[in-house]
Amino acid sequence: MNVQIAQRLAELRRAKGYSQESLARELGLSRQAVSKWERAESSPDTENLIALARLYGVSLDELLSVDADIADDIAFENAERADKTAADDAARAADRETAAQAAAAAAQASRAAAQAAEAAARASSQATRVSESAAEAHRRGAWRSFPYATFTVILFFVFGFFFHAWATAWLIFLTVPIYRWVASILDGAAARARGERVADGGAATPTSPRVDDTDGADEEGR
Repeated sequence: MNVQIAQRLAELRRAKGYSQESLARELGLSRQAVSKWERAESSPDTENLIALARLYGVSLDELLSVDADIADDIAFENAERADKTAADDAARAADRETAAQAAAAAAQASRAAAQAAEAAARASSQATRVSESAAEAHRRGAWRSFPYATFTVILFFVFGFFFHAWATAWLIFLTVPIYRWVASILDGAAARARGERVADGGAATPTSPRVDDTDGADEEGR
């Protein structure tokens, strides 16, 4: 509501001898509602405007009439209020868009972090498997680590395709247990050789000097 109209309502109330409380009782409202009208914080609705005009003995035009300058002021205030409302709406829309962009960026960063953590976990698992495979190969030895069974399969197809020896090429698979037996012997010998080299690389045990008793025996004979 325009300040001039709010002042007119207050002047008419005082001219008719009403207090804010008594006017509120007449209208069936609270005193705070009447106070907000007269402070231009809110506007009475049509029903209350008609009731006010009857109480004050004036028409609605007289109750709300303003001169040309005041009308211009009212129009300017309304336009300014509309501009301010539009600017506030635009600022809130910009804030919402910025918040949405920030949320999207945070979600993307979270997905990237999750993918990085997953990749790190896969790399760690792969490194563990490689380490375990290397340890197993070292424990089994070079001969037993050799994929002889795969090698025999390759030989089987080589003999079959190139030499057409399908009928006899399967005999190559009989050498697998023989190879494993020989490989176990060779790996065991290599392990024992490594153990002996380690033992030879240790500190030598000190030996006591040998005492020659030949001179003492010659003295006793003489």
